[in-house]
Amino acid sequence: MIEIKVNSKILLDKLNGHDIIKNDLISLIEKSLGDQLYGQDKYDDCIKKLDHSNSKSTDREWVKYLLPYLQTHFEKCTINLGFQIYTIKDLWFQQYEKEGRHSWHTHSQNYTGIYYLELPETAPLTELLDPFNLYNKFNIPAKEGDIVIFPSFVIHRSPKVLTDIKKTIVSFNIEFDKVNKNVLERL
Repeated sequence: MIEIKVNSKILLDKLNGHDIIKNDLISLIEKSLGDQLYGQDKYDDCIKKLDHSNSKSTDREWVKYLLPYLQTHFEKCTINLGFQIYTIKDLWFQQYEKEGRHSWHTHSQNYTGIYYLELPETAPLTELLDPFNLYNKFNIPAKEGDIVIFPSFVIHRSPKVLTDIKKTIVSFNIEFDKVNKNVLERL
């Protein structure tokens, strides 16, 4: 089998308005319903609270509050990636406390991403595996308020939280589509 390397973008940018919406968004998430995942060994997920089972619903209060900010951000990303449209397929939150973790996995759609709503200094960043060297893991130097968007086939995880903190992220699967005509005209 021949491997042909193709460059692919990972986007990192701060969500415009994060400082304004952070506390209200956390409050809405705290009031919302969610599930828990507690695994039995170090390879199992251990997530204090998440609402992935409702990831397709836009009727949740926290989603209604956040969506206008995300839409503005995703419009900018759509142009950057050379597309015309985007569709959010799934949107959910996950909260981690000490010992919390999410094991290695991938997502659906063509891109996925993470909005770091609460990210204390001691919280671990998402780790990704290099598709051309699966023994090489790396992370994106994100900070609280940042959104990272990367191809959904990239294997990634949230490493174990080792300190007594709370980390809250909003994750999403997004489909970018219809190649921008400006890109096509340059070919």
